[in-house]
Amino acid sequence: MMLETGTNINKIVDFARDKKLIMDKDALAVLSVRPDWRSILEEIANDGFFLITKEEIEKRLLRTKISLLEESFELAETSKKTEEREGVRNFRILKEYDVTDKSYTQGSVEDFVKLFRDKFHTLKTILEQRHTLRAKPIKRLKYTKEQEEIELIGMVYRKWETKAGHTALELEDLEDRCIVVIPKNDRKLEVEKNRIMLDDVLGIRGVKVSKDMVIAKEILWPDLPQRNMKLINKEVYVASISDMHVGSKLFLERAFQKFLAWINGNAGSPEEKKFVKKIKYLFVTGDNVDGIGIYPKQHSELNIKSIKEQYEVFSNYILEIPERIEVFIIPGQHDAVRWADPQPAIPKKLVPKLYEAENVHLLGSPSWVEIEGLKVLLYHGSCLHDVFSNISGLSYEKPQYAIIELLRRRDLMPAYGMKHPYVPERRDYMVIREVPDLVFVGDLHHVGYATYRGTTIINNSTWQDRTDYQIKQGHVPTPGIAIVLSLKDRKIYEKHFLVS
Repeated sequence: MMLETGTNINKIVDFARDKKLIMDKDALAVLSVRPDWRSILEEIANDGFFLITKEEIEKRLLRTKISLLEESFELAETSKKTEEREGVRNFRILKEYDVTDKSYTQGSVEDFVKLFRDKFHTLKTILEQRHTLRAKPIKRLKYTKEQEEIELIGMVYRKWETKAGHTALELEDLEDRCIVVIPKNDRKLEVEKNRIMLDDVLGIRGVKVSKDMVIAKEILWPDLPQRNMKLINKEVYVASISDMHVGSKLFLERAFQKFLAWINGNAGSPEEKKFVKKIKYLFVTGDNVDGIGIYPKQHSELNIKSIKEQYEVFSNYILEIPERIEVFIIPGQHDAVRWADPQPAIPKKLVPKLYEAENVHLLGSPSWVEIEGLKVLLYHGSCLHDVFSNISGLSYEKPQYAIIELLRRRDLMPAYGMKHPYVPERRDYMVIREVPDLVFVGDLHHVGYATYRGTTIINNSTWQDRTDYQIKQGHVPTPGIAIVLSLKDRKIYEKHFLVS
């Protein structure tokens, strides 16, 4: 046994060196007795981590153990009806990242402090791991010699332009604050400084010039790691839709009925019917109904004036989805949950039939699901309006680039106190703690997709015609489109239903 463990250690060290991983002694001790050490390290490397600690390994082992227990329970409770469904259930809901049934906040000062501390700690750790930063606490700045290079991590408390035209940031950590100046003539930092919003957590490499001032030489974001797309060997497809707004007079009912006929294999060419049978998952990213009292004079624009009836019609539509397809549904601002993020799942009393359906899963926004070994982030997209308002160069016609800004920050709450509200939960559910393989968003009523550092981003269409508000804003939506994604090669297909 001693000889085998020693041999394992040598193999682990060699493997880690090849993967450019840094490992502490305690982590090595844990791995040395694990027959699956290679797969554990490969998973960590694929997620973009390079500093391997005992805590990180134990966290992953615990998650695997819980997953296996959940799968065993699900198999034990599987009914004959489930067994008859086509395919094998190969998904896992990451409940630890969903606020549903875990909202304990009272909105006190202490709750706000816990929220921002959790955000800072999480993003600081990601920055340190991503950029091998050896950041000093800001309070240690006064002990550093002038003109000495220094690394800092802080949250943006204030941002302004100096009289000389430079950009200045007031950064804070848990104990102190300092001023970071971004020179106006630094072309390398020109784009970066325009991206910065309040409450962003940044890494700074720079030079100390006075007691509490640093000239920035480099701005570092938590960001996603550079990596290749993670593909699967099977021909499996994912479909996604959003913003149905059932109950609105502008709900495109005929187009949605065409979608239902298509996904049931009752429409299209023989080749298309074969294609549809390969769709295994459907993501529905919020604003499922139009709601009641969401905006002034909405009542006159409703076709269904009861929230219960709106959800009854919505439920009936969803139940027409074939049972072989796993359906994941999150809420949006028009749904009957709190408007502020993070949003809990639509309650059972409003959609009881959906809770009874074995292939339908009601989740919060944001939420995470793992399908076919790929991690999926689902978010309605409410915060994107604040991103558009604060970062120049973004367009509602290309929503995917605003989503990239969220991924760069690893945060779905880019700034507190702007137009969209957030609830100060004890844990920050808006931080992007994992590295997603797929991201599905809605809200903006406009199709857009991109690939960013190995992550596929999809902003969904809508099933509502153009509203008066959108006309006044000059926003032209792209309605009646279902997006289909191949997990084998990440190829994206658009299926249009708003055609005769």
